[in-house]
Amino acid sequence: MSANVFRAGAYGALGVVACLVVLLQLGASQMLVFDERTVPTPRLREIPLDLGAWQAGGEQSLDQGVVDYLAPDAYILRDYASANSKAPQNLFVAHFRSLDKSYGPHSPRICLPGAGWLISSSRIVNVSVPGRSGQIPVNQYVMEKSDQRILVVYWYQNDRRIWAEEYNAKITLLPDLIRFRRSDVSLVRLIAPMRDRMDHGEFADTVAFIDLLFPQLQQRLMLASL
Repeated sequence: MSANVFRAGAYGALGVVACLVVLLQLGASQMLVFDERTVPTPRLREIPLDLGAWQAGGEQSLDQGVVDYLAPDAYILRDYASANSKAPQNLFVAHFRSLDKSYGPHSPRICLPGAGWLISSSRIVNVSVPGRSGQIPVNQYVMEKSDQRILVVYWYQNDRRIWAEEYNAKITLLPDLIRFRRSDVSLVRLIAPMRDRMDHGEFADTVAFIDLLFPQLQQRLMLASL
């Protein structure tokens, strides 16, 4: 798959990201209202452009309309490539200091086929990451449009918890609101092009990339919470 097709697929799937954020905000908006603490924004752009054998050419920008709609407090959008991998990784991380906004309900079955992409398969899988005794849950989607196919992996994270399901926001963030007066969260999303509907090692490459990314991201989130 060419770089242009990969980039088009990655940006087209940003409609998916918008829906995922809306779903998360919807779950959080149903919680009790608290006077939240103001916490610093994590310095996401300090995550290295070189992660092991993976290298990113630089920072990319979302369309202003997408930025206005999502209203993240910080985000990074990068293409990482490695000569040792089967496919590049399009990384998008969006951080929100608070989820006190209210949106109408959006079903994942409606949101995820955004920009013409159709879901071939979806599941939640657990992956091992450095610095944690247990695994973390991530969403794994295979999506297709015409003759293009992409692997989409995403999860939600703050310095205290990690979860995959959007509607777990209420259960996940309510204890944080009560104990810490915080509802900050980051959405982490990776997209990799696929040869066909079969996994030819693309998910293994993505997991290997997560292994390098996770400690860098967790460090920025921890430093912002001090």
